[in-house]
Amino acid sequence: MANPKIAKQNRSQVIIMLIALPLICAFGVYSLIFLAQRDALFQTTNQGKFVDPPALARHLGLSDALGVPVDGSGRWWLWLVRAQCDAACAATLAGLQRLHGQLGPNAGRVRRALVSADERGFQRLGGQFPDLLRFVSNGERRLEEGVYIVDPMGSVVLRYPPDTEPAPVQHDLTRMLKVSKT
Repeated sequence: MANPKIAKQNRSQVIIMLIALPLICAFGVYSLIFLAQRDALFQTTNQGKFVDPPALARHLGLSDALGVPVDGSGRWWLWLVRAQCDAACAATLAGLQRLHGQLGPNAGRVRRALVSADERGFQRLGGQFPDLLRFVSNGERRLEEGVYIVDPMGSVVLRYPPDTEPAPVQHDLTRMLKVSKT
């Protein structure tokens, strides 16, 4: 005759295996699916690159033409950061001006600025860009040349190459304006 203690122990092991085996299999299948789709799950749809390390406009030491400090808060901004404002700079500014016009009712929520120490280059632009502001950086931290989107909290969010076309900037800015209340 079989030992009742051993029979009870065997039944317990079978029950545990019947419960544990499906859980182990489910976890294995889930892991395989998750690992296969991990890149798709965590992929962003923005076209610009996130500014890393994050930057706040008030820590960049920017000032306007009158020397008044700029903190970048209050509204959305498009900044073009260039050391010299040459023909390529003017072309990028023209693209950003077209983009601004295509924002429709959201255009009033966005301002544009050129961040450059090149005062002559800014003056050469003349009246081409009447609502364009010029900022000068006198802070220790300087942004790389490029186009930046700055949110109403003053966070420098996304960066694009300095000679970027307006389409990727418009794609990202339109999406951010859509979900933003400010």
